[in-house]
Amino acid sequence: MQTKNQIILILIGIISFLIVLLTPYGIDIDIGPGPVRLLAILWEYFALTVIRWFTVLIYIPYYIFRFITLYYIMRYIMGTTSKKKVIIISIISELIPLLLSIIGLIFPDPTGEPYINTVIPIPILLLYNLILVFLFSTKKLTNN
Repeated sequence: MQTKNQIILILIGIISFLIVLLTPYGIDIDIGPGPVRLLAILWEYFALTVIRWFTVLIYIPYYIFRFITLYYIMRYIMGTTSKKKVIIISIISELIPLLLSIIGLIFPDPTGEPYINTVIPIPILLLYNLILVFLFSTKKLTNN
């Protein structure tokens, strides 16, 4: 039989995983003639009417740190890592798309287009993690 803490931990894990997959992490601004897109791991929305599903493999460098953030938030809730480390990892996770975009803008291809898409981060996961960190700042969930 599972304890109340284990059920809460599993529920937080599922909700966090869904937030990582389904909430938008950035706005892709095409410097050239392409559309502006809203990006999430499992979907993208562009041209004011089109939703494409399962675009996971296209933007891996932009969102891979979101899974690392998920790992650290779960470790924090279980009491095995610090609040400071979770906040730093969450901020880095949100800055990765912006840093990649800056690199792409600094080093364009010969036609003037950036090699890397310009993505402005949307910090939904950061806000969610901050809420969890401050909700569980005094109480940690363990498997006991």
